[in-house]
Amino acid sequence: MTETESPDELLVIAAILGNLEAFEQLVVRYRPAVVRLARTIVGVDDAEDVAQDALLLAFKALPTIEEPRKFGAWLSAVTRNRALRFTKSETRHLTRRVPLDEALLDKIAAIARPAAEKERDQAMIEAMDNLPADYAMPLKLHFFDEMPLKRIAAFMGVPLSTVKWRIHHGKKLLRAKVAATN
Repeated sequence: MTETESPDELLVIAAILGNLEAFEQLVVRYRPAVVRLARTIVGVDDAEDVAQDALLLAFKALPTIEEPRKFGAWLSAVTRNRALRFTKSETRHLTRRVPLDEALLDKIAAIARPAAEKERDQAMIEAMDNLPADYAMPLKLHFFDEMPLKRIAAFMGVPLSTVKWRIHHGKKLLRAKVAATN
């Protein structure tokens, strides 16, 4: 958080009082974390939809928040619950669907993938995906989404020192995994 940013608590209170710009600032701050968390539960294809639903639910439920200074952790719980509910309903829908040609779907996915994503170091991404979630989430939020450490701590509901330690230890684990694959 920079010196010019308002604390989450003030933005939450302003949003409850009807200031839509305050909620928009909260969305800008936490959207990458919400999408990243949703992606870990529902996968890449549905993460954006779940994130949008979670943010809408958070907006509607904002007056019920008991501790505005813990907005990040509260939003994390809202996102997790929405993603889990989505997973249950999606499972029901999948049992009713007619299976599509998997080869066709693979070709469409390969064509649709942006060039920058194809150029990323696949070994690094795979290694990060195989880390325990306690280490992978802060690493991804910090390095892929460029989220400040304080905001990661607020979103995960843990102290800043824990986030710093998890990133430090996660980088060690990541180095070991990448070295093992080479």
